[in-house]
Amino acid sequence: MEHTSLTLRQRKLLNYIQQKTEYVTGEELAKHLNVSARTIRNDINEMNQLLEDHGIQVHSKRSRGYLLFSEDNNLLKELSQTGRSFLSREDRIRHIAFRLCLAEHPINLYDLEDEMYISHTTLEHDLEMLRSKYILPFPHIDFHRAKNTIFFGKDEQKRRAILNKLFTENWNYNARGNTYYQYQYLEEEIVNLIMPITQKYLQKYNIVFEDINMVILNLSIAIMYYRVINGHILTDITALAYEDATAVHAAKEIFDALEKKLNCRFPEAERQEVYLHISCARLLDASKLSFATAGTYFNKNTLEICNRYLQIIKETYHIDLTENEDFFITILQFFRYMFLPVHHFNNVDIPYDIARSNLIISFEIAFLVQPLAAEYYKNYLDYTELLFLAFCISGALSYNNRTAPKLKTVVMSHLNLSSTWYLKQKILSKFQDYLSITALLPVYIKDSYDFSKVDLIVTTINKNITENKDCQTIRISPFLTAQDEEKLDAYISKLQIIRLCSNRLPSIHKLLQDAFWHEQLESDNYLEVAELLAGDFIRHGYVTSDYITKLFQREAILTFAFKPSIVLMYALTPSTRTCLSIATMKHRIRRNGYKIRTIISLAVRPEDTTLIFSFLNLLYGNLFDIEETKFLKTKQALLDFFLTYSSDS
Repeated sequence: MEHTSLTLRQRKLLNYIQQKTEYVTGEELAKHLNVSARTIRNDINEMNQLLEDHGIQVHSKRSRGYLLFSEDNNLLKELSQTGRSFLSREDRIRHIAFRLCLAEHPINLYDLEDEMYISHTTLEHDLEMLRSKYILPFPHIDFHRAKNTIFFGKDEQKRRAILNKLFTENWNYNARGNTYYQYQYLEEEIVNLIMPITQKYLQKYNIVFEDINMVILNLSIAIMYYRVINGHILTDITALAYEDATAVHAAKEIFDALEKKLNCRFPEAERQEVYLHISCARLLDASKLSFATAGTYFNKNTLEICNRYLQIIKETYHIDLTENEDFFITILQFFRYMFLPVHHFNNVDIPYDIARSNLIISFEIAFLVQPLAAEYYKNYLDYTELLFLAFCISGALSYNNRTAPKLKTVVMSHLNLSSTWYLKQKILSKFQDYLSITALLPVYIKDSYDFSKVDLIVTTINKNITENKDCQTIRISPFLTAQDEEKLDAYISKLQIIRLCSNRLPSIHKLLQDAFWHEQLESDNYLEVAELLAGDFIRHGYVTSDYITKLFQREAILTFAFKPSIVLMYALTPSTRTCLSIATMKHRIRRNGYKIRTIISLAVRPEDTTLIFSFLNLLYGNLFDIEETKFLKTKQALLDFFLTYSSDS
């Protein structure tokens, strides 16, 4: 563990104690940091372990307190961060949210600046991000600013929900300890006392959770305990919106056991929140779910939204996912979960661009659910909810690819049969779900062999094998290297995209040639450029003004900007003509952290909708290095570039 792992409180403790030339008592330190003396002891023990090899230690003497000794004053200055921020921006925002949740009175902004050693301007930027991350999303807590103070609304449930989010999103699933909860507000021993009790009674009643819901349950109870003993008690009892009798019995036994262990009483209003969480988080028994039993375990609305969604996928992208029972049961559980009054999804620790790139087709299919989400859930799905739906869709597409007819493949090698046979086995060990090897051939037979029923030739020689345009040839080494596997994998992936696309799509290169072009624009406003491009379609009567509305709705939830240099944007508003409008920027526009040079807007006729997949594959399918496009500012430069890569060139 590095010294940079010191928490904010530990850095503040270090900063305070280094200014003392005499021993300072634990009580004084505890009062200064508004924690217990025991927490101070824990912090100092941890700091001493972290800093042991750096010549910095806090010595303690009974009845006298603590005194700092340092052999490296430069490192000490760096660690205590005097004159600059203790934390990264993300950490500061979490700290502000944490402070607001616990504050009894409005927090003075100047005190907050001094506390974190940041400027007023930095704090203002942090408050903007605080708003977007913790105030605008669920639970939508009221946020007030009066003169030089800030404070949250008094809603106790919402404050607890944000506290839970702060701890949950940084929970370490690989270890029990965690930088953001250990010794900070939640004592580790309290959390460790709660966890086996909840697990015991859930197991007794055969209740199974997803991991995220188990973490939230344990943290909810821990937060509840600390809020109750500090006088912040829930009092309103309302009828449960969703209730499972077995879950309620389990919750009662959990609380009865906890009250004895914690020497604390939890009123009924407090218990009710946990009843509801257990009822909603409980997983169905997957062994009992099938096409035949779906009507028994899922209500009318869940079945209806699921069937309508699958029908929209079929009508829009011509993909039939209705025959896969495993997928059907899984997506039904997703839609059922979304209907429940309490539902939580993991904060997936995958950068946005990586998630979008790996699930690029699945995200587009997932987004089709939004009109149904607005109708049934009265809200659009957010990015995280769409991500988990995209995972589900991606699994269904993978199943379709595995069960599609395999490519009839021959291996043609100039080496002896034993080597060719070895190569066959190596290929099948990686690609047996996609390739069927029908023959092992020597090279000389290539001029007389009938390749009319062969889809793929894998060969160890570098020469033309056949003139049959329907038969692809891929050259590999006799040892099937990692690079060879990448070649085969890329070809299979390309075919999977082609299978998703209609056979009668317009030529991408012709669409680029015939597009509306706006070269070297000087605007620095991304949405303004998007509106300009959409305006070309609207002025020519290809689409209605609804195109812009849908475009911006999509951009707000699932931005098109997830790679540098090029953005492809579109709305599925029906167009009378499939066409493009393209803008190149004189100076790149920054959007979602990326510098954008080219913005391409697409309008499609309903019968050409799968052209979107072809464009996504062209622009984001790793066919070229995206960095190559960042200096392309003119129509001709882009046409020349994409002529090399478009599939119809």
